[in-house]
Amino acid sequence: MTINALLLLVVLLLPRPDKSRAPGSASLANNFKMKSVSNPRWKRAVLKISGAALAGTGPQNVDPKVIMLIAREVAMASRVGVEVAVVLGGRNFFCSDTWLAATGTDRGTAYQIGMMASVMNSLLLQASLEKIGVETRVQTAFVMQEIAEPYIRRRAIRHLEKGRVVIFGGIGAGLGNPLLTTDTAAALRASEINADVLLKGTNMDVGYDCHSRTNSDAFEHIAFKDLDSRGFSAMDMTTMTFCAENNIPVVFFNLVEPGNISRALCGDHIGILIDQSGRMS
Repeated sequence: MTINALLLLVVLLLPRPDKSRAPGSASLANNFKMKSVSNPRWKRAVLKISGAALAGTGPQNVDPKVIMLIAREVAMASRVGVEVAVVLGGRNFFCSDTWLAATGTDRGTAYQIGMMASVMNSLLLQASLEKIGVETRVQTAFVMQEIAEPYIRRRAIRHLEKGRVVIFGGIGAGLGNPLLTTDTAAALRASEINADVLLKGTNMDVGYDCHSRTNSDAFEHIAFKDLDSRGFSAMDMTTMTFCAENNIPVVFFNLVEPGNISRALCGDHIGILIDQSGRMS
């Protein structure tokens, strides 16, 4: 047998490449995930995440797995057309209320420190989003020109319209007022940028009279006017009153469960929806 014939035989005997494992298969898998959150219900959403939800159990104040989970799912929703703004708390770095109880120092100063802690979380999320190719802008109401933009409403809306994720620093940082909660900051920003919904992600299942409190997919729909009678305490009443008066629906859900963030951002029935009607659709 000649050398050329031997080489031809070797080529014919080599295993053929598996097309299902071709480089394009990863994008096919991603497309499959995208289909699961296609046709989003919300066009523009504000996602509120507490600092406590980011806290790690190790030496770090932020769990890298949690923040990357948030980044990936925000990216997924953004890529199917949802305009996403994020408000982050800073409790994982500095808890103002705990400090006040221990020292009795000035409340305004303690809350300003909490505001700066929330900006630290914002920069971490920005870095995580940009690592996976999502354009992001961080905005605060106080001047930090080396690391963040000043908050300008029209600029924030323009960023969203261009498909960028906008992150407003947490406790009061989106407002420039340290005595207002992060939830209030998120509600105000939702109103200012004409968001369709305010989403609050927590690190635990939220359930009130649901059929199964252990089922993270349990869904309930209640009205703002029924909050008192239901013993609702997951968000301060100042924020809930503001949302009710400005007709901004609020959704509470467990953000740690994989898939929940993208589903909530796209309007799937998950967690608890609070609006004016309180009727299941």
